[in-house]
Order: sequence, then C-alpha cells, then structure tokens
Amino acid sequence: MQVIRTPALLRTVANALGALLLVPLLAACPKGDVGAPCNHGDVDPPASKVVTFPALSCNDLLCVYADEKPPPETPCTDSAQCNAASDDGKIRFACVEGQCELASQFVLERSMCSKTCNSNEDCQDGGIGKQVLAKDSNCGAGFSCVRIQKLGEFCCQKLCVCNDDLSQSAADDLEKECAAFPTDQNGKPICEDDMMMPAPPPAETTGA
Repeated sequence: MQVIRTPALLRTVANALGALLLVPLLAACPKGDVGAPCNHGDVDPPASKVVTFPALSCNDLLCVYADEKPPPETPCTDSAQCNAASDDGKIRFACVEGQCELASQFVLERSMCSKTCNSNEDCQDGGIGKQVLAKDSNCGAGFSCVRIQKLGEFCCQKLCVCNDDLSQSAADDLEKECAAFPTDQNGKPICEDDMMMPAPPPAETTGA
C-alpha cells in the first residue's frame, strides 16, 4: 500500500496557518469572571450589601458584596462574641471599640465580580463561546440572577449573585417592592431615591 507523506516544510506551514486561524477564534471567546475576587476600593468595610461601579478588576466593572446579615447590636469585648450566633460558622464580624462591625477580611472574601442579567442562565456557563464564570471563585453554590438593591445606581437591576450569600426570602421581598415601583418609558423601575428627588422647576413661558 502506498503511503503518502507530507513534506516537513508543508506540515510546518499548515500548522502555522492553523495557529493563525485559531487566534481570532480564541479572542472572540473572552473568559468570564463572574465570581472572581474584587474589592470596593474603601479602607473601611461597608455597613451592608454594596455594589461598586466601576470596579476596574472586573470585566463588567461590577463588584458585589451580597451578604446581608447585620452585626449584633450588643456591646462586645472580643470578636468571638460578635460571631457567637452564627449558624453557618462564618466569621463575619469583628469587635471594634466595643461594637460589632463587618470584618474587612470577610467582605474581601465574599466580594465577587458580577454582571447584569435577565435570567439565571445568564449567570451560568453555556458551553463554547459563553464562559461566564471565573475559573477560581469563593462561591460554592452557583449564581442566581436577582435584585439586591432598591436604592442607588443599580436599584432594582438584576445582577449575578452567589447563592452562598443570597437570602431567597429577602430577594423575593425586594422583587415585589421593585414590581410596585412606577417605570420609565424604557420599562426601568423609578426607584425610591429617584422619587425623592425634587422635581425640576417649570419652564418659563411667555404669553402670545
């Protein structure tokens, strides 16, 4: 049987051409980073849930801290007292000058890159060409597309949030609140902070 051998030079040219064709394909499929660690740029931890924009370390410039458990209001002498009631073993709080506050390290561990979304599928990998999630993440239970704020720039907007930090009952309540808000001409909810802004003065008119 005759064996056809490809000359070495021709094989080299073919391999190089294949590599050149592969480069634009790889460039067209950027890696997702939902769940990647990020920070909010502040020295002091936030008092509660927070969305930071722009967060330059994230593809979509969104950094989300979604855990909403408040610190105990009772005075403390050490951080163990602040976390004594934790039912999941997480060390959320630190004792600072006799008061329990969110621990900076916990906020850093639970702050993750996010993106806007319409459904849970937008927060999941969808095969070749749709890599949404970061390769390494502190999120263990996957992501859901939910609303987590009713104030601020991202009020009532759906974002990808780690289920580890998500209170489903709170998310359901916020969904109902946002549904009750009036909407603008694009269907975007007009949130509480927008409704509290003073109306612009009427334009001056002159008679005919």
